[in-house]
Amino acid sequence: MTLALAALAPGLQGCAQIAGLEDREVIPLITIAEGQAKPLAIALDEKAIYWVNAQSDDAEDDAEEKPTGGALRMQIKDEFAVIDLLQPSPEMPEAIAVDATYIYWSSTDSRRAGDSCQGMTTDRDKLLRMPKDATPPVALDVKEMALWKGCGRISAIAVGDARVYGVRTLGKRVTWAKKDASDVSSYPTGISDPSGEPVGVAADGNIVYFTDRSTGEIFVDDTGDEEKEKLFLGGLTMPGLIVADEANLYWLTPDGVLRYPRSAPAGEAPVPLLEGLPSAPTGIAAHGDFLYVTVSATGNVYRIRKDKAAESQVIASGQGGPTSIAADGSGVYWTNTESGEIVRFTDE
Repeated sequence: MTLALAALAPGLQGCAQIAGLEDREVIPLITIAEGQAKPLAIALDEKAIYWVNAQSDDAEDDAEEKPTGGALRMQIKDEFAVIDLLQPSPEMPEAIAVDATYIYWSSTDSRRAGDSCQGMTTDRDKLLRMPKDATPPVALDVKEMALWKGCGRISAIAVGDARVYGVRTLGKRVTWAKKDASDVSSYPTGISDPSGEPVGVAADGNIVYFTDRSTGEIFVDDTGDEEKEKLFLGGLTMPGLIVADEANLYWLTPDGVLRYPRSAPAGEAPVPLLEGLPSAPTGIAAHGDFLYVTVSATGNVYRIRKDKAAESQVIASGQGGPTSIAADGSGVYWTNTESGEIVRFTDE
């Protein structure tokens, strides 16, 4: 449902009449936050939208100065006030996820971002959490908030029943940590030297899937047992970000999206749902019967039926670098990293 409040939103980009109510309008595409400094990743719950900015708001004020940190922010749905969840710090957030109780995000100390930390004990890169009911803005307390600290920034996060999973592409690992912080060290899994390049991760209960872009493989691990991860599917071309529902896995390729059953008979081939894109897709989300995909270079956002019962649709074009995307019953939300916007689409 689109509220009348939406008519006051900035960045209107189209509207359609509600059938039988000619004096009201549905506004399918609106900018719900603007002036953000390099918004990267986005997450949703029933009440709010959460995102991270990789740069501080004043990063462009002095071209001679390097940005000193980013921001962790939220907005209550159908309200336009942007809330800072953290006090300013040198930390640069990158990925974000939420569950019923906590907000999880990855972060790198901007003062050491360019330093090599190989072979060193370091807390430069982190996986952090904070309770949703904390009173913002909260002072960053690494000792209290960190679930993992080490070398190798986390570029994507997935949340399972008991663990949080972080993709460390440069660290050649998928690292997990228990949500209750009862462990004190990282639990690396996945691909190791020399060729590993994990990119995407998806979790369902204790089951976690992750992609290796360099070897063209998808792995699966039941973290409820002691066995190491297993090869789930090979022979792929640079699999990227991945999402899962009860039946299937869906992942980005260099020019589209593929689908594969989680319980597939031997020899079954992945099904292309979107292919032939002129530029690599940058974000993927799943909700209901649809997938939603962003392509930053072209400024397009696509809606794709999971069952291929209809052609894919461009639900937004001319966007300013659409990157991360999330969807639920209230709409589809994405970050425009270049233009500094958070955008919502809904046609219900």
